[in-house]
Amino acid sequence: MLISELATRTGVSSRALRHYDGCGLLPSRRRSNGYRDFPPEAIERVRRIRLLLEVGLDLVAVASLLPCFAEDGRLAPCEPAQERLRAQIRSIDASMATMRETRRMLVAELGAELGAGEPGATAGLVAEVGAASGRPA
Repeated sequence: MLISELATRTGVSSRALRHYDGCGLLPSRRRSNGYRDFPPEAIERVRRIRLLLEVGLDLVAVASLLPCFAEDGRLAPCEPAQERLRAQIRSIDASMATMRETRRMLVAELGAELGAGEPGATAGLVAEVGAASGRPA
């Protein structure tokens, strides 16, 4: 099938499909006119690529995990997949902890600002964020 049909059937842009093809994630062959020709299985392959990207994996990780999919479309329990997904969970947990702390600081600052009722009451937040990031405020 042509790239335009694959794009229509998967909801993924032709540009993204070309990129996946160029990265070796989505094999195609060239027709005599130079157009890419994708097999019917490409629809499921694109679904798998998108699934892995949606959970925050990069294309390198996607490439390593694609062989771990079983025929039924589910991710099989292969060790590389399990370890990479565990690492992704740890990364998400760390991001969530950072966001919770940032939220706590913002709520605390808003409470101080509302209590003080003075302009410039956010200076404490700016100093705290600067100190936490290692940069001067």
